[in-house]
Amino acid sequence: MEKNGIAIDIRQLHRWFGDNHVLSGIDLKIPAGTATAIVGGSGAGKSVLLKHMVGLLMPDSGSIYIFNHEMPRKAGRELEEIRRRFAMVFQGSALLNSLTVGQNVALGLVEQRKLSPAEIDRIIREKLALVGLKGKESRRPGELSGGMRKRVAIARALAMDPEIILFDEPTSGLDPVMAENIDSLIADLRDRLKKTVVIVTHDMDSAFKIADGICMLYEGKIIEQGSPETFRSSTNPIVEQFISRFKRHNDRRIEINREIGPQKELLDL
Repeated sequence: MEKNGIAIDIRQLHRWFGDNHVLSGIDLKIPAGTATAIVGGSGAGKSVLLKHMVGLLMPDSGSIYIFNHEMPRKAGRELEEIRRRFAMVFQGSALLNSLTVGQNVALGLVEQRKLSPAEIDRIIREKLALVGLKGKESRRPGELSGGMRKRVAIARALAMDPEIILFDEPTSGLDPVMAENIDSLIADLRDRLKKTVVIVTHDMDSAFKIADGICMLYEGKIIEQGSPETFRSSTNPIVEQFISRFKRHNDRRIEINREIGPQKELLDL
C-alpha cells in the first residue's frame, strides 16, 4: 500500500438521477491510512458517493482516483483490479443464514480460488479472533446478536486483505451499548491494521470516535469538512443542528427542548 499518499481523490464529481442532481461538484481527498466519516441526512447523497468510490456507479462528470489510478468508466479487468483494493461492510451485514459464520467469512476467498482450504481456515480463525469472535466459526448468523453479526461482516471484509474498507452505517439498528462496542472495534482495527477507512453514517458519536476527518453532505454538496474538533466548533447552522439531532447521548438535551419548545425542528427524528 502507498503510504502517506492519497487513497481516494474525488474531483468535481456530478451525478444525476433524472432531474435529481444527487451529487453536485464533490471534491474530496482521503489520505491513505486514515479514517474519514461522511455524514448527512437521508437523501444527502452519502451512499451514492460510497458506490462511486468502489465503482458500482459511474459519474456523469468528474473523476475518481484510487491511489493515483483513475477509476475506469466501464466494466473490465482494470476496474476489477481497482475493486480488489476495497472491501465493504454493508448496513445490514449481508450474511447468508444458510452458511456458518466461518463460511460467511470465507466467501470471497473461496470465490477467488487462490488459496488452499487449510490457508482459508487459518484466515477465518485469524480474522474472527481480530473482531473478538474466536471459536465462533461453526455458529449460524441466526444464533448471533446484531453486534456479533456486524463483527462477522467486518471479519469477512478483513479476510480479503483490502487497502480500503468502506462501512455503510455500521451502527444502524444497534442499541447504544452495542453501537459503542462496534465504534471501539473499528477504531482499534484502524489503529492496528493501518487501513484506509471510510464510514458513511448519520451517527455523530461514531464519526467523532472513529474519524480523523469528517465531511458533511447536504443537498449533494460538501458544506463542512475538517477534523472532528473543527466539525464540533462549526458555526454553520445546518451542521450544528445535525450534530444536535444525531448524537446518541443527547436524551436529556432533547427532554429540555421539549419543555422549552422553540427548537422543535431538532426533535423531528
